[in-house]
Amino acid sequence: MDWRRKISLDREVVRFEGDKEKGRIRISGSFEITSFQKWCRIGLVFRFSETVKWYEYEPHIGVQFNNYRLSIADRMGNRLFSEERSFMEFVSLFKTAYAGQRFLGRYTATHKGNVAILDFIPPSPGRYKLDFNLAADEDFTEPGHKRMTSFQELTLYVREGVEPLEGPAYPHKRVNLKK
Repeated sequence: MDWRRKISLDREVVRFEGDKEKGRIRISGSFEITSFQKWCRIGLVFRFSETVKWYEYEPHIGVQFNNYRLSIADRMGNRLFSEERSFMEFVSLFKTAYAGQRFLGRYTATHKGNVAILDFIPPSPGRYKLDFNLAADEDFTEPGHKRMTSFQELTLYVREGVEPLEGPAYPHKRVNLKK
């Protein structure tokens, strides 16, 4: 089966536009899953800019920033899944499109992408609640290092009936929420 056919099998259930307020993007909403025992996907479409200045650059510093929290609850409010992670650590695993400049001691870029952050099998068809919270603007300074990030766009979507993505090119989690 080719990839175009796989994509056409899924159905977008809901799309949430993230609104930035006081340097954070918070999304909270419910969605309805109609398929039984089929994979669902939560994905993000994003655009952010970053500027990094350094004297002695340590690559591990970048993966500490823009922490997010994602949780899924059933209609009764029981939390089925929760994860806290650095968005920069996660997105560094993907090749995202960016336009920018690098020169000694400074890096400026705008990154865009569409990535899956979670594939899951819900316990049953029904209504679920999703909460997403991201530090959208961060400014970090320490001796020899300065880093600023700012999200201009973030859209979260849920799809059902998806084919799970496998392999090292797809580092997002896959969980069975029935367990």
